[in-house]
Amino acid sequence: MTELLPWQAGAWTELVKRHRKAGLPHALLFTGLAGIGKHQLARYTAKWLLCLRDEDQPCGQCHSCHLWEAGSHPDYLLAQPEEGSKQVRIDTVRRVNEFLSQTPQISRCQVVGLRPVEVMNTNAANALLKTLEEPAGESFLLLETERFGSVLPTIRSRCQRFVLETPPEAAALGWLSAQGHAAATAAQALRRNHGAPLRANDWLRADQAGQQQRLLELLVQWSRGAAPLQATADGWSKLELSDVTHWFYGFLSDCIKVSMGVPADTLTFGNEVSLVLGGATPSAAKLIPLHDKVKEILGRLLSGAGHYNKQLLIESLLIEWQALLYDRQ
Repeated sequence: MTELLPWQAGAWTELVKRHRKAGLPHALLFTGLAGIGKHQLARYTAKWLLCLRDEDQPCGQCHSCHLWEAGSHPDYLLAQPEEGSKQVRIDTVRRVNEFLSQTPQISRCQVVGLRPVEVMNTNAANALLKTLEEPAGESFLLLETERFGSVLPTIRSRCQRFVLETPPEAAALGWLSAQGHAAATAAQALRRNHGAPLRANDWLRADQAGQQQRLLELLVQWSRGAAPLQATADGWSKLELSDVTHWFYGFLSDCIKVSMGVPADTLTFGNEVSLVLGGATPSAAKLIPLHDKVKEILGRLLSGAGHYNKQLLIESLLIEWQALLYDRQ
């Protein structure tokens, strides 16, 4: 069933208020961290807009709601990267435009969900512009992004932004507990995933704690000169490159915080940072260039625009990291 998450009551109230006051815009862009429930809220909004009753939530009883729950509503289209691709391509947007050129079959309007907007390539974005500027009939585009700054300006300027905040820690931990996770592991997962409950849940289900612990152990050995480059890089290469770079980016962020005197109990990785650094922390000025490089690589990987030789890239990053450690002057 399509339902709101426990911490989304306030966001839903705001959406309903906007709609009752002036109507929701033709294009609404949901923004916020990965794993806080943007897609769930967008789907609930779509179900509500398509509902045949004029209430402050989907009624769940009308023909439209029944079709929605069956996954066969003819007035809804979800546009996202096709299997095997990380980008929203022009063919997908053409299907959106064709869909919106038709008239609603059941509901008063048509709704398109499009996610994630930041991986839409330039050709696809250009194909969507006319639809954003001149919507056909009664239609709504509900777009989602985890990286608002990476959305093309031409798309951003034609949408109304709706920001979702990270849920309160108590609500997030309560939800993770309801998913069957112990309090201690839930807290660790939430810290590692920047307070995003859905991402923390996936992190726990996939045993990413164990995977990241192995990355850390290999980095400790490499940093101390106790393991050869090949063995360290081979160990890191067993994971997806985006997962490795995401982890390393977060680790470098913590290193920068340590260099600026931030207490260990506020760090994403806690005392593990000091374990790698061995008591001598490079300055922020030396850490930031590598941090920015990893950030750029990660952004390209997430957008589908990054094509790297995994082994060579990992070896390069490890060499830069070790050189940084030995150059603390």
